[in-house]
Amino acid sequence: MEYIVVLIGILILLSIFIGIVILGKWVYKKVLTQFASSNKEINTFEQKENSMINKSNELGIRFLIIGIIAIIMFIPLGSVSSIVEERNSLYTKVLHNIASQWGNPQIVTGPALIVPITEQYTITEKTKDANGNEKIHNKVVSKNKNVVILPKKLTKNIYLNEHYRYRSIYKSLVYEADMRISGAFSLPNFAKLSDNLHTVRYDKAFVVMGLSDTKAIQNVSELSFNENLYAFEPSTVIKIQGIKSGFHAPIEVNKAQNKYDFNFKLKTKGSSYIRFSAFGEQTDITLKSSWKHPSFQGAILPTTRNITKDGFEATWKIPSLARNFPQSWILEEHVYNVSQLLTGVDLYEPVFLYSLVSRSIKYGVLFIVLTFLTFLIFELTQNSKLHYVQYGLIGLSLGLFFLTLLSLSEHMLFLYAYIISSSITLISISIYTWFNNKDIKQSLSILTMLIALYAILYSLLQLEDYALLMGTSLLLVILFVLMWITRNLKVVK
Repeated sequence: MEYIVVLIGILILLSIFIGIVILGKWVYKKVLTQFASSNKEINTFEQKENSMINKSNELGIRFLIIGIIAIIMFIPLGSVSSIVEERNSLYTKVLHNIASQWGNPQIVTGPALIVPITEQYTITEKTKDANGNEKIHNKVVSKNKNVVILPKKLTKNIYLNEHYRYRSIYKSLVYEADMRISGAFSLPNFAKLSDNLHTVRYDKAFVVMGLSDTKAIQNVSELSFNENLYAFEPSTVIKIQGIKSGFHAPIEVNKAQNKYDFNFKLKTKGSSYIRFSAFGEQTDITLKSSWKHPSFQGAILPTTRNITKDGFEATWKIPSLARNFPQSWILEEHVYNVSQLLTGVDLYEPVFLYSLVSRSIKYGVLFIVLTFLTFLIFELTQNSKLHYVQYGLIGLSLGLFFLTLLSLSEHMLFLYAYIISSSITLISISIYTWFNNKDIKQSLSILTMLIALYAILYSLLQLEDYALLMGTSLLLVILFVLMWITRNLKVVK
């Protein structure tokens, strides 16, 4: 939104420039008039021209002073902006605190099958006997390693049940994720993975599952592995890059069987977003929720998506060729970051309180300039003028509009807060001007124009994608109005 501030600054500088130019012309003409008066040679035509120029000079002076008043209004706007930042910082701290207690954003990685193996090496050692004679003999060395095996097929069906958690006047969007994870493992040819393979330790195999915030787990069913049930246990036992925390289940595999079907259910809490890893040779993910404003993020966007007033449903179909790590490898020999290909969704909140108030403050000078311009138009058309002090007080009331908007919007919908705060501001300004001109029609006309102005500015706040277009259009209108107001200014000859 910085472009609005720049364009408004240019507009204010333009107004000041016009005022300075006209003021200079007025001073120059004043000198000429005094010189001509001393010679008593001013004719009727010159008097009329001087009258027109004096009116233009007065308009230029008002442009200059009102432009300065508009610049001074940056001070209260800056103060309100600091308050918004402070409140936003407090809100962010509350959100983090709620998330730390309820559940942080979840990253679901896995599952992976881990099968330990033993490798044997023959090494040559040289030793010396008591007489100093060198002897050479061979020594067999064994090393235990782990083979990581990813699913042949992986299916994740997830339903996100979102709701709000409240603390004081703040609320935080959180969710509960019900997941059903299923698929199948196929054992690799271990001899091709290791040139020094001695034993495959099938009895020590286990399934590991990664979850970024394990304290938010509500329930995990037993792992069904080839129709046998196994209980999950804490920790991942081994360290795989990209899996910082999670749980595992010791299972039984054997040499005679190659394919193993599995499935289990996981229910966990979280906040802000959820991500999933593409672990299978073919990964299928289905995600459903009643949330109406999903923001799909991650390395791969959904294959299909359907967003309605009742929520959304999205599916991903990801082949293993999309990732940069193999289907199986020896953990101690290769390092792969298994979280490099994450996909998922953010629970996006389209109307964020402090961002809307902050955006409205960025348009604050535009509010003030357009309001002052409205009064200038009435001064020219209705022959009624406000004192500069009154312009300053009107500018301050416009600054208080944003503080009122912030205060009310923390306790009610932004639309209602905007209507109430703008009504207070516009009605007070209209009554204030009525005391000045005692003309009810003029005051009602001003009120009508200001209502239209604030309605346009509210739509400008809502249309984020078209904010640049609408903002530029409004500034062009302002420039054209200024050109119209100054169309009759005369050049001093």
